[in-house]
Amino acid sequence: MKSVLYHDYEPNADLTDTSDDVTCFLDSIRYNIGNKILLVGEIGNLGKRLRMLGVYVTILENSCYQDICYSLIHNENCNVVKGSLELLPFEDGYFDKVIILDHVNHMNSFEKASSEINRVLKKQGELVVEDLNLKNLKVKLRYLKNKLCGENVTYKYPQEVFNTFSELEFEGALKELQNERYIYIGIRK
Repeated sequence: MKSVLYHDYEPNADLTDTSDDVTCFLDSIRYNIGNKILLVGEIGNLGKRLRMLGVYVTILENSCYQDICYSLIHNENCNVVKGSLELLPFEDGYFDKVIILDHVNHMNSFEKASSEINRVLKKQGELVVEDLNLKNLKVKLRYLKNKLCGENVTYKYPQEVFNTFSELEFEGALKELQNERYIYIGIRK
């Protein structure tokens, strides 16, 4: 159950920046040269690809301290900032776009994170969220396992993500992909 938005484009997948699949994805996220984009989650080398197209990319690294920062290795021409979505270290209205891949289900407080995303996005800024769908049995079993192990992680159904951002006055669309994943794309009013 890999991410539709990134994982199909891993470096060893023999795709180049001019491949139809990569071009289609990069076109679908609509950007202008000079835009500021925040990437969060399992982004692979997506930041590097976007940066080469003329946008300013900041990667939010939420992992525990390591000697090697893989986000920086795979995206050497991007800014990498340590932090969490629940407390973003950026000014109000700073980003034109926020892209979150495989990370919504790993937050401690989705409500606080969604409020912070709303705060740092510009008016008419775009939010793209892709994650595992809790409607899938494997995802539900993983959720139960994590709860039994004592993890304080809250999984969200796609409709909950849609409703939360609707309450924050985002105009968006939700697409479920074979009950395995979902993609939410919203515009901040």
